Amino acid sequence: MLKYLIIGIVLSITGVLLSFGFGELSKAYLVTGAIGVLFIARSILMSGSILGPHGMRAGLKAPDSPDERQKRKRTSIGSVLIGLPNSMTALLLYLFLTK
Repeated sequence: MLKYLIIGIVLSITGVLLSFGFGELSKAYLVTGAIGVLFIARSILMSGSILGPHGMRAGLKAPDSPDERQKRKRTSIGSVLIGLPNSMTALLLYLFLTK
C-alpha cells in the first residue's frame, strides 16, 4: 500500500513541475486536483458504491467471487491512496496561490 502512496506523491510533484515548466504555476492546483479527482472517482467506481453503465442497464448485480471482491477492494484502496496526495496538494496550492 505504501507504493500507491509514493506513486500519488510522485504524480503530485510531476503535476506541479509540469505547471511550473509551462509557466502557469498559478494554475498548478487544477492539474493536481484533476489527477486527484480522477483517481478518487476510479476508486468509487471500483468499490461498487455506484453502478457503472452496464450494471444500470442490466438491472441486476451478479455476486462476485471472494477473489474478485478482494481485487476490487485492493484496487479501490490503491486508487484512493494515489488520489489523496494529489487532492491534498491541490488544496494547499489553492490556499497559498489564490489570495
